[in-house]
Amino acid sequence: MKAARFPTGDEPAERAELTRFDLLHDVPVISSPAAAARETASWLTSECTIDPAFDDIDYGRWRGHAISEIAQQEAENIAAWLSDVNARPHGGESIAMLAERVAGALTRIGNDASHECCIVVTHAIVVKAALAHVRGEALASSLRMDFAPLSSIQLEYDAARRLWSVRNFDASAGLESIDSA
Repeated sequence: MKAARFPTGDEPAERAELTRFDLLHDVPVISSPAAAARETASWLTSECTIDPAFDDIDYGRWRGHAISEIAQQEAENIAAWLSDVNARPHGGESIAMLAERVAGALTRIGNDASHECCIVVTHAIVVKAALAHVRGEALASSLRMDFAPLSSIQLEYDAARRLWSVRNFDASAGLESIDSA
């Protein structure tokens, strides 16, 4: 939401001084279907898999509208959405619905023995849901996380225990805070 609008999924990636990493020869890259995610993934590799499970949350009728406009017209709805992970006043997806989708995708990736590592290019709210899931925290903790564009979070899967853990995050890329409620 860097443009202070609810995304439509068609926005271009924020330009940065990046060149394509040709170091990722054998590392699969998975991308959200959103244009910005696909473009960012193209900086990493020439081939990626598009996975709708990592798509941005569906903002329903708020999609494409200025946040300030919606906040002015629907203050109670915005407050509900920002405080209740089950709220979906916009008619789209609740944060809880998104989290269920993301948890399923993580399970699928964890069960895929065809590769040891992969990169997922997705949206901040998806990463927040994934982190709450992996850390075993209440989903409401995701409402207190804030990430800068191009932040990097590294998750690790222990196949023997069937558990994900947070291995690393790149604070220099802009991880502003992760609260452990």
